[in-house]
Amino acid sequence: MVRVRMCAKWVAWMKTCVFGGSMFILVNGNPMVEIDIQRGLKQGDPLAPFLFLLVAEGFSGVMRNVVRRNLFKGFKIKNDGMEISHLQYANDTLCIEEGSVDNLWTLKAMLRGFDMTSGLQVNFYKSCLMGINVSSEFMTMSCGFLNCSEGMIPFKYLGLPVGANPSKLVTWEPLLEHLSRKLHSWGNKYVSLGGRIVLLNAVVNVIPIFYLSFLKMPKKVWRKIVKIQHDFLWGGTMAGRKLCWIKWKVVYRPRGKGGLGVRDIRLVNLSLLAK
Repeated sequence: MVRVRMCAKWVAWMKTCVFGGSMFILVNGNPMVEIDIQRGLKQGDPLAPFLFLLVAEGFSGVMRNVVRRNLFKGFKIKNDGMEISHLQYANDTLCIEEGSVDNLWTLKAMLRGFDMTSGLQVNFYKSCLMGINVSSEFMTMSCGFLNCSEGMIPFKYLGLPVGANPSKLVTWEPLLEHLSRKLHSWGNKYVSLGGRIVLLNAVVNVIPIFYLSFLKMPKKVWRKIVKIQHDFLWGGTMAGRKLCWIKWKVVYRPRGKGGLGVRDIRLVNLSLLAK
C-alpha cells in the first residue's frame, strides 16, 4: 500500500482490519471461548477482493521491471510498437512471450519469487502453455520445465474464445445455447407480453455484449438470435406455432414510433465494434 502511495492512516486502518478482531465458535448454539484473529480476513469480507488486487498488482510491477531490463521479451505489435508481456484481470493472468529458454527461466523465477513474497501460490495444474509457430519438441520441454499442461488454440480467456474464427457457427454455439437455456428456464406461461419485452432487452441483448464488443456476428448467427427472440416473444418456447401479432421490423421500432422498443442485436454489434 505504501508503494502505491496510500497514506499512513489508511494503511493503519487496513492493518487493523487484517490483523485485528476476534471470533467465537458456536457449538450447539452456544458461543465458546473468544479467539483472537492473528491475520487474514473473514470469508465474504468485502475488503478481500480489493486487497487481492493490490497484491496481484505486484506481479505486474515485477513484469514491467524485467521487460524494462531486457530480461523478458514479450510480443511486439510492430517493430517499433508497443510490447505486450501480460494481460491480467483479477486472478486470470495471461503471459505473452517469445519462445526462448531465457524467457522460461525468467518466468519461472518471477512466479517463484512472487509466491515467496506474497504467499499467493500459482496452481500449475490449472495452468497451461500454448505455442504459436513453435516446434513440438520445444513445447514438450517447456511444459515439463514449468510443470503445466499444453493448451490448444482457440482457448477461452474471460469467457471469450481467443483465436477462434468469428465467421464460423461453432464459435457462437455456446452463446446461442446459453441464450436459449436462459429464456427457456423462464418460459412464458406466467409472463405477460410487457414482461417478455423487458426480458428480451435485459437478457438476450445484454448477455452477448462481451462477444459483440470484439467479434463481428455473421448473418446466420443473427438469424438464430432473432428466432430465439421471436419464439420467446410470441410464446414459441412451448410446443406448436404461435400467432405473430405484428411484423418483426415493427418490434425493433422505438415505442414513440409505434414499435415495442426491442433493440436490434445486429445494430448493437456494429455500434460496439465502431466504438
